[in-house]
Amino acid sequence: MWKHVKYGIIFKVINFNKLGETMEELNIKELFYEFWQKKYFVLIMLVLGVALGMLYSSFLVTPMYRSVTTLVLSNVSDTNNGTASGAITQNDLLLNQKLVSTYGEIMKSRTVAKQVIEKLGLKISEEDLINSISVQAKKDTELLEISVSNSDPKTAADIANTLAEVFTEKVKEVYQIENVTVIDKAEMDNNPYNVNMPKTAAIFAFGFLIISCLVIFAKVYFNNTIKTPEEIEKALGLPVLAVIPKFKD
Repeated sequence: MWKHVKYGIIFKVINFNKLGETMEELNIKELFYEFWQKKYFVLIMLVLGVALGMLYSSFLVTPMYRSVTTLVLSNVSDTNNGTASGAITQNDLLLNQKLVSTYGEIMKSRTVAKQVIEKLGLKISEEDLINSISVQAKKDTELLEISVSNSDPKTAADIANTLAEVFTEKVKEVYQIENVTVIDKAEMDNNPYNVNMPKTAAIFAFGFLIISCLVIFAKVYFNNTIKTPEEIEKALGLPVLAVIPKFKD
């Protein structure tokens, strides 16, 4: 009786999914090695970021200057009576605090802006002047702070001081009182408030550093090539029997 024996060839199936999973795992050493190899690339990106930040601050940003003058609301009762006792009543405090917001609106009115433009001979519109003015009442005080922004530091100071003068006259005309006094005149400030070259350069440099790191990280992460026999053995779980050398032509 013949027994038919079927001989089969047993194949060891290579799990290519395992290979893909293995190659997707980031090798920290390889990542650091790649960063070290690309250190000059990272350095160039940093220098480029600093240079672009400095160029941006120097040529693309218009320097703006700010000048501030401070007003105080004095005793309403005394000014109406023509006296100067210096005693401030509770009614005066309440009235002045209510007038603070009203005075702020008067300062930014078209009438006041027009007079300031005429006095200084400015070549700007009333709306542009109003937009450059900021009025802030200091909390729990009778102080008004007028801030003016302009591309020229002297013009900013001139506008702030002239605005205070015109406003004082307008209060006398409207309310028939003289309770506004300038305690701090605006002075010219030659330091632009919107330009900070070191800070801008640092921000640009940091941005370019992040970009360079992402480029290197992506190169390592998406690189699925096998470079050494050890990587083959680790990925497939099989020993390497031979290595075919690459000969140059």
